Amino acid sequence: MKWTSMDLQKYDQAKEYIDTIIVPLAPFQIGALEPSAKNADQFDVLTLFARELEQELMGRVMLAPTYTYITTAEKSQEAERMNEWTSHFKEQPFKQVLYISFDPSWRKVANDLDGEFIWLPSIPLKDSDPAVVKGMIREQTMQTVELVKSFW
Repeated sequence: MKWTSMDLQKYDQAKEYIDTIIVPLAPFQIGALEPSAKNADQFDVLTLFARELEQELMGRVMLAPTYTYITTAEKSQEAERMNEWTSHFKEQPFKQVLYISFDPSWRKVANDLDGEFIWLPSIPLKDSDPAVVKGMIREQTMQTVELVKSFW
């Protein structure tokens, strides 16, 4: 289920079965073209990946809106904010809160998070054939599905 009014109505009727929420983490910056474009591409891939993951685990997970942060933000401060999100989610009640990101800098504060952090190797978009990118997203999704199931 996604953060849409239609899916939220379904969630309300079946919340005893939906015990996991997935929160994509995406960096944002506007500045030098190359890093900004890379972040934009990774945002697109993360969005596709998160939707694919939600579809594979439908009926058990909710896909939250993407948590967006400034690239240069202090991760420990962001972790505190994310822990507030985690507290809110666990009151709903979601038993598992999973944060997913291509940004390896989150690994340094992963132990400070009240939810679980899943780092994903980035998928290059630049000059890639869309079919190849889709296949790579699919493969990474299936690997991540197994990891998510291990939390249950």
